[in-house]
Amino acid sequence: MNRKEKRIARISALQALYAWNLSGNDPGGTLAYISEWKEDTLTPDIIKYAGKLSRITVKNIKICDDIIQDRSKNWEINRITMIDKLILRLAIAELVFIEDVPPKVSISEAVEIAKQFSTEDSSAFINGILDSVYNDFQKGKLVIS
Repeated sequence: MNRKEKRIARISALQALYAWNLSGNDPGGTLAYISEWKEDTLTPDIIKYAGKLSRITVKNIKICDDIIQDRSKNWEINRITMIDKLILRLAIAELVFIEDVPPKVSISEAVEIAKQFSTEDSSAFINGILDSVYNDFQKGKLVIS
């Protein structure tokens, strides 16, 4: 997949996670629904990657939330807006659990998606959290339990 397709997959995964977070709907079912409406832009590869990313995120949500909480100084995780939390979870899942994506790409994509879907200040906040995750990951300080 090219960059544009990967971005579409990440956004589709975010939409599926958003629906899952609000209603408990299966992310896979949401992706199937989205693909029916966007059949001209969602190729099987895009759906496959979006599904993989959303499954990995849901499977590792506790780990992702612990990583976010550890880096949110003086800020409870429940005070982070839902969309920012979902973007962070998605990016951390990709950064930590998907080896064939360079971490800097995961960070950059999360920042750009935040600019599109969240508040004016969200991209800087997300960049700061993910930069800390990346630095700890590079130094072997990121403990996955």
